[in-house]
This record gives sequence, C-alpha cells and structure tokens, in this order.
Amino acid sequence: MIKFERKYNKMFLKNVRKAIDNFNMIESGDNVAVALSGGKDSIFLLFVLKLIQLTAIKDFTFTALHIDLGFDMNFNSIKEFCNLNHIPLLIEKTNIAEVIFQDRKEKNPCSLCSKLRKGALVRVAKKYNMNKIALGHNSDDVIETLFMNILNVGKLGTFHPNIYYKDKNINIIRPLIYIREDLIKKLIQELNLPIVKNLCPKDKKTKREEMKILLKKLECYYPDAQNKIITSLSNVDYKNLWK
Repeated sequence: MIKFERKYNKMFLKNVRKAIDNFNMIESGDNVAVALSGGKDSIFLLFVLKLIQLTAIKDFTFTALHIDLGFDMNFNSIKEFCNLNHIPLLIEKTNIAEVIFQDRKEKNPCSLCSKLRKGALVRVAKKYNMNKIALGHNSDDVIETLFMNILNVGKLGTFHPNIYYKDKNINIIRPLIYIREDLIKKLIQELNLPIVKNLCPKDKKTKREEMKILLKKLECYYPDAQNKIITSLSNVDYKNLWK
C-alpha cells in the first residue's frame, strides 16, 4: 500500500508540487482522470498523485483511466495495484489498434493513434464528470517534442503543462514535466511499481526515439542541457524572436 515517506520530498515530490503550483494544475474540488497506459510514466504519475492526495491541503479526487487500444495487454498487476491502494480504475475498450493497423494500414500510425486515444480519454472523462486529464509526460518528453517540432516541422514549441480546451470544457495537465525519465525508471524499480509491456508493433521505432538519442548525445557535451532547456521554456526573449 502507498505510504508517504519524508525522503520522497527531496527525491521527486517537491518538483511535482512545483509544476502543479507553477501552472495551477490542480485545485480543490477537481475530479481528475489519470491516463493510465500501463507504462512507467503513467503508473509513476498515479503513485505520485496518490501521495499528493494523502499529504496536500487541496481536496481533489482522481480515477485511473485506461484506454484499451486492442493489443490484449495483461492488466492484472495494474488492477491489483489500484485495488490495494483504493484507486478507482476505469477501462474503456476500443478498436483503435484495428483501425490503425488493419483497416487503414497506417505507415506512420503514431499521430493518428495519439489523436484517437486522446479523443477517447476526453469522451470517457466527460461521461464521468471529470474536469481534468493528467498525462505522464516527463521532462525528456518535453524536450523531445521541442526537438521534433524544430527539426521535423520547423516550428518552435512543445506541449503546454496545463492547457484548457474550451470546446470540450476540459484541461489537460502534465504534473511530471520537471522529472527526468532516468529518475522515473530508477524509482519504478525501487518502489516495485507494476508496469505492463507495450505490445504496439511501433514501440521504440518512432521519431521520438531519434530525439531521445539526440538529447543523450547533447548531454555528453553539455551535462546541464536538460535543465537549461526546460528553464528556457519559461524564460523567453520575445523581443528577439522573429514575428
């Protein structure tokens, strides 16, 4: 069962709270859907939000929401984890995998899959009166998205930590934006958190993997590159950006 330990503050909780406070992600009365893929980031996010719920003044509720894409993943360990820690779990079955890989036979399926999955998340969250959806993107994801936009699209930008979709009346929040992927991997092992193998045939074969390698190479020359890039996103020199 999840229990708070003081060492968590220094290890990761202070940075999660910092992200939540800096971008006003969670307020008292919020009902949050935590997008649970079964991977390391989403199960760690679930663990962290449970800790914050146990220790924070803010009174909010959350539910683990898994969009079953149709890959027949074994989710038993996740179900046991949620049951043990009194975390509500919703599983929404879809045919997204069939649509992408059989019906449409997409050569580059990741973008379409992301859109369909996000659409399902919003639909289910609205059905159960949840006003926010929490995604497990970490700081590496932030930078990789920035690199992809610059190098593949020619656009300067990444995803926002807290974005409101007016047409859906729902917020997408990302509480792990200040947490490194390597730290999450380490903590997953130390805390013995359950993860489920991704059965998607395109796993680890995407443009994002190329950006991950690029970031690692950059850090060989500039060890503090990650911190500097994350800081730069809130320290923008608008005057010297081209209009």
